[in-house]
Amino acid sequence: MADDPQSSVDSMADPYFEPIGPGAFPPLPYDKDIDNDGDDGRPGRDARRFVAAGFVAAGRAAVADVLGTVRTLRFWAVAVAGLCATWAVVAALVLLPGTAGDSTEWVPPPVLAYVMASSLLPATAALVAMHWGMRYWAPAAAGGNPERRIFAAVLAAALRGLVFAVLILATLLLQAAAAGEPGTAAAMSAGVAVVEGALFGGMGVAVAALGWRAGRTRVAGWALALFLVAGSVAAAAFLVPAVRTEEPVTVALNIERAPDGSAVAYECSAVSVGVAEVYRTERVMWLPAASPSVLFVMLAGDAGTGAGLIRSLSAAFQEAADGTQVLCVNGEPRSRDAQRMPMAAVGLLLQAAVAGALLVGAHAAADRRRRSA
Repeated sequence: MADDPQSSVDSMADPYFEPIGPGAFPPLPYDKDIDNDGDDGRPGRDARRFVAAGFVAAGRAAVADVLGTVRTLRFWAVAVAGLCATWAVVAALVLLPGTAGDSTEWVPPPVLAYVMASSLLPATAALVAMHWGMRYWAPAAAGGNPERRIFAAVLAAALRGLVFAVLILATLLLQAAAAGEPGTAAAMSAGVAVVEGALFGGMGVAVAALGWRAGRTRVAGWALALFLVAGSVAAAAFLVPAVRTEEPVTVALNIERAPDGSAVAYECSAVSVGVAEVYRTERVMWLPAASPSVLFVMLAGDAGTGAGLIRSLSAAFQEAADGTQVLCVNGEPRSRDAQRMPMAAVGLLLQAAVAGALLVGAHAAADRRRRSA
């Protein structure tokens, strides 16, 4: 009211402006007893905590899902069937006449079975992981945003692969004891199986998360798994005639060989020995590197693990990857520090690249479905 003196005083008071922006308020002293939850008021930190809490919850859901599935008969039926099928193949290769060639003449059958099983079981782990990744995508992915759903499903697939790797280790240790061999190859095979379980399980989850029909998903997943496990090796063998060339060769001098007999360094003279048939296998050996069995052989051979047969196979693969079957092609020498193809690293990178590309595509597809819903 106009006659109210207090109203007149208030109307003449200076206006109050709320300070905003940087430096509006002096910084408060830090007291760890105030704000026990660690919240410093920064939105970025709150967002990171929210995301971290979501992924922790997804991890717990994955563990709960795995604990539930390992109690089912279906899970153990798949695991035992994979192990039995692999050991049946090994037994057929070792025991049936003529299937293993003359290998049994210089390698005892128990040792040969141990080496073959150690090489094949990582491939079995990859196939089983692909199946589990596609099969258990829906239960593990219930609820949540795409990132957490896919993370939970991939983690669950990796944990199932870990269980299968323990079974692989147990059976291989029994065979190692029967063959009188150390269990290092068994441990290496189980370790590779853990990695393959995570990578191929992630591929299976990604293929299932793309949202295709069930039949199309299974066909795509199994086609991809079989190509990486066996098709990559077959493709490299098929391409070998395509890399055949005829090139001049000179006399090799001062050849240095590794304990396995492969040439690691040599010099070349100017004396020509004519034109030789050369297979440039270094151009195609990146393909079989993606196979879990080849990956095991390379890792075990590089580490000096297991029987001499594994080291011989590793040396043969490495020689083909380096293209040193014929020395002094075009008079080119080779030094001891020459660059070699890291087949194990190449194989892991190829598998990880495939899994990563599929997971990115699966996330994008899930995000599109969420936005259109």
